[in-house]
Amino acid sequence: MMRFYDPVGVLASARFPLMAALLLCASGCGKGDGDSSNEEGASPGPSVDECGDVDGSGGDSGDVPNILGAWNASFATLVYSDGGCSVPGLAADDMRTLLDGVMYIEGRVPDRIYASFNREEERYFGIENAQGGVVFTGSKTFSGHELYISIGGLLYTQGQVDRDEIRGYGYIGVDLDGADTSIDCWLQGDFVALRSGV
Repeated sequence: MMRFYDPVGVLASARFPLMAALLLCASGCGKGDGDSSNEEGASPGPSVDECGDVDGSGGDSGDVPNILGAWNASFATLVYSDGGCSVPGLAADDMRTLLDGVMYIEGRVPDRIYASFNREEERYFGIENAQGGVVFTGSKTFSGHELYISIGGLLYTQGQVDRDEIRGYGYIGVDLDGADTSIDCWLQGDFVALRSGV
């Protein structure tokens, strides 16, 4: 019988979602060194900053900022292939509002993060690499149609204005009948998120 070494519980989390949630809670994300709720002798766990900063604290020009928190997002439509999507509620301006507004990123880097827009219930799950490349994907029912959404780009600090940004792309694929998982038309364009003070 072959045995696998599974240090982070990936195999367990695939079969047991509750186990994955417990592992995340047990990781102590959000506990700081000064957290008095820790039992004596217990490890305090990573701080909130460490949970969202893929390369740890730094200050050099290559430092990737913390991704967690609120962002002001905008989606600028560049290409709209309306194909068979000329139906009420699926105009380009209607769909692009799904990726505009306040984007909240929560979770733990690199592979347990998710984004939500304007506090809606849909979550777009994502991953971030050590260079600040990030992508989120998910689906949403909108105007009676199934939308497949992907956003991503590069997370960095814009030095001239001392502001964290995510710049990249957005894509919304539309399945009109929602049954065949086939993209009938799509919308794509530039995606920009700026660190918010919210």
